[in-house]
Amino acid sequence: MNETTSTERAVRPPPSERRTRALDALIDLVLERGEHPRPEEVAERAGVSIASLYRYFTDLDELRRDAVTRLAERFPELFEIADIGTGDRDQRIASFTTARLALHETLHPLQLLSRATSHTDPAQWHVDAARAAMCDQIRRHFGAELQTLSPTRREDTVTTIAVLTAVESWEQFRHTHGRTPAETRRAWTHAIHRILPDG
Repeated sequence: MNETTSTERAVRPPPSERRTRALDALIDLVLERGEHPRPEEVAERAGVSIASLYRYFTDLDELRRDAVTRLAERFPELFEIADIGTGDRDQRIASFTTARLALHETLHPLQLLSRATSHTDPAQWHVDAARAAMCDQIRRHFGAELQTLSPTRREDTVTTIAVLTAVESWEQFRHTHGRTPAETRRAWTHAIHRILPDG
């Protein structure tokens, strides 16, 4: 009996790996269905017991928050802009809109659900942190144009571009108005050209 137990322990993944599997299970289920799964479904997909799930996470909000953080580890390429800050104005606008579109096309179910629950979550830092990181990318990517502006105008411009290309905007273009990815990219490209000052 003891031998079987020690063998099972030897092949059982460590808690950190099981916790990560639970995060990945939540991510995969949301991406497949576009809605939050029940805790029992997450546990089953991850291959852990429901009791273990609640040992790894104090509540469902923590599970959801940590899943959003896990996205950047699983899909790092979607959170980057290729050759950030390099190229002429047209090339930088093209690489920026391409990157934002790829991010939203792939991960929008999780992005939208995380924003929908952030108003009831007292620790909505995960949404705010993601928005801040995206604004920082805009500052770096369009630095040549932004440096010509006053600090106030610069931040107004950064915020406007961030809102224009946020997942909520993507949802309006793609779902509410039925625009294709190419049409969405074209509209964003045109708008960013008009928003940015000449560098």
